[in-house]
Amino acid sequence: MDQIEFQWLHDEGSRKEALQNLLACSGQLLKKFYSSSELQKNIRAKDISKLPLDLVNHLKINPVYVGPEVKILYETSDYLAVHKPSEIHVHPLKYSDTNTVLNFLAHEGKFEALKINLENYDRGLIYRLDFETSGILILAKTASFHSQMRHNFESEMKRKFYLTVVEGDFNQEGNWTHYFKASMAKGSKQKVLDEEVNECQRGNLSVKKIVSVNNKSLLLVELKTGLRHQIRAQLAHLGFPILGDVLYGGTKSERLFLHAWRYEWSEIVEDNGPELFSLFFDLNSAFKMCHDMLGIFKSR
Repeated sequence: MDQIEFQWLHDEGSRKEALQNLLACSGQLLKKFYSSSELQKNIRAKDISKLPLDLVNHLKINPVYVGPEVKILYETSDYLAVHKPSEIHVHPLKYSDTNTVLNFLAHEGKFEALKINLENYDRGLIYRLDFETSGILILAKTASFHSQMRHNFESEMKRKFYLTVVEGDFNQEGNWTHYFKASMAKGSKQKVLDEEVNECQRGNLSVKKIVSVNNKSLLLVELKTGLRHQIRAQLAHLGFPILGDVLYGGTKSERLFLHAWRYEWSEIVEDNGPELFSLFFDLNSAFKMCHDMLGIFKSR
């Protein structure tokens, strides 16, 4: 862990008190970096302390970015829309993280979405995508837009569309409702059930097959709810795990083939008609919209 050296000019009492006064941080945060005995130790004038950069810069976004290009798609005075590549996180958990969308924005000098919600590392993000998932992210640039969307997400976000590739000729089109319970350490995997049980969450989605080629299917998914790993777990439960999703039984591949294609709210809804699925795609436009998935349809 990177550290800086700091020399104290005066007697300061305990290390805990000294660091709380210096950094305006909580005792709970200090426990992540120091043992109880270290925090109780007294600080004397001219003592030199080694301070972790993750503590000194807590809740700051590192302007160093290491990862694939994040594309800025659209910007207004209220929000920023970006394309997140697969295999990066949406936001850091500590200052030393450098492989997130927010690190990219800091690196590019796009600070508008980093100046609100300063008490949390997710800043202006309206929602999150898994590390493995690519696609569109919306970041608020104003506190009012952030509050409107985050506090009323289910009513404000009208429709959420994903593209995904599964193995086999998909034959489970339609609307599906299942029940979800977290499993494994820290709820890292979802267990999907057909019947409701205690302490479960209800998840609903709609699936349309666009095309099948070489025993693989490209699907359009409308996500009705937004549970953790919902699309991944629900498609696996239907017998069609996503290509590359080893956690849910998929075959190992160069990436997990799930892409957040479109999020709609009142400002940008194009078509409120019920026949969206039947009108939305022809083969060519489907291929264009998921260009980063097309390689998987080539013969191997």
